[in-house]
Amino acid sequence: MTRIRRVFVESLHLNIRDDQVPYEQMLEDVAILDSIALLEFVTAVETEFGIRMEPALLDFDFLRDLPALAWYIEHRIEATGAGA
Repeated sequence: MTRIRRVFVESLHLNIRDDQVPYEQMLEDVAILDSIALLEFVTAVETEFGIRMEPALLDFDFLRDLPALAWYIEHRIEATGAGA
């Protein structure tokens, strides 16, 4: 979770610390998430965790939900053996 929050803050160049993004908070409550911001965030997540996110799951509702995203990343890492 800490890594996801760090990637979120860094990829969007936010002027906050990653620990200021609560676990339960929807990401659009922290920053404006337009299509370009989402693309930058997804690319940064894929790079950080060594995974490829399935295009069918890349919708706004899924990507803004931090707990759901953390669950997805964890399962992708387990499935691919990536992220070590």
